[in-house]
Amino acid sequence: MGNLNRDSRQSIFFSVGYTIASEWPSDTMHRLDFQKALAENQLDFPQTSVGVRDFTLVRKEPSALQVQIASVGPRVSSVMVSSDRPAHSLEYFCKEADVVCNAYREMFIKKECQILRCGVTIRHLYSCEDHAFKYLWEERLGQKPEDFSYLGRPVLGGGLRLVMPPTQDSAEPVQIEIKMESFFRESRKMFIETAFVWPRPRLLQKDAKFEPAIRLTEVEKYAQGKVWDFISIPQ
Repeated sequence: MGNLNRDSRQSIFFSVGYTIASEWPSDTMHRLDFQKALAENQLDFPQTSVGVRDFTLVRKEPSALQVQIASVGPRVSSVMVSSDRPAHSLEYFCKEADVVCNAYREMFIKKECQILRCGVTIRHLYSCEDHAFKYLWEERLGQKPEDFSYLGRPVLGGGLRLVMPPTQDSAEPVQIEIKMESFFRESRKMFIETAFVWPRPRLLQKDAKFEPAIRLTEVEKYAQGKVWDFISIPQ
């Protein structure tokens, strides 16, 4: 397919997060121990901030990385790892997310716990030969440009948002949300966000790990496979 270039795919955002039925000990010593555990695995964060209910660590180099631990309710906490405009591959992010989750597990949850939900978001950019919204509206959806005359002014861009609920036939229910739109800073770029949420609580045994790479890889595979097949023009 000529207009939307599959080989131009650029990863611009990765994130994985867990909500856990467990208290988060937010005292200074626990925070310092957590940072030390990360540093021992070559994850140094020069910027930190402490809020009333959260703790955030930020790194810019060699690839952007942010970690946030928060209390989100009575006896409920969360850990989120994200990279905006990553300089490295998803595989590299998976390794760093694994380090963060293992350190969180060791510092804050030493026994079995219940994971209430898990979420992963991955964003990609693709190059188009022409305006990305023109491709989406006219070529993929088969609509007419003059339809916008009803709005009384030009349309600079836009897109689609698709939300798919968990299905009964899946081994592990997952809600999927996809956003496809023209990238406003570069009109010839197509922005695609693929987000999975696993809403069913599951028990994490005492010696088990979070294993974020499994979730991240599943979303990336779906984005490069089924999402691409949908956005590209059927042959």
